[in-house]
Amino acid sequence: MFEREQTPGMVTSRARRANPIVTVIRAVVTVIVVIIVLHIVLFVFEANPANDAVDTIADWSDWLTRWAKDFFTPDNVKVRVTVNCGLAVLVYLGVAALLERLARRV
Repeated sequence: MFEREQTPGMVTSRARRANPIVTVIRAVVTVIVVIIVLHIVLFVFEANPANDAVDTIADWSDWLTRWAKDFFTPDNVKVRVTVNCGLAVLVYLGVAALLERLARRV
């Protein structure tokens, strides 16, 4: 019904979604965020730390959030892990959004 005429160099929404750099950035950040959020959930609900899967997720999350460890130091350990890891998630998402925006300009 309403067709827009495209000018040369105009980037359509389909072209933006097909950008492989953006796809890689989203995939990597999604994996990082899932690992950290899973660690938060497992820690808050006191999953068995002797379980290999729980231990592996904790190790990966600790490595990914090392820079945010004890950024905030509330007395409650569960709150501390949630806040510090949550901060890391927000930073990763923010950096990813910035990188995606830059990648779309390329």
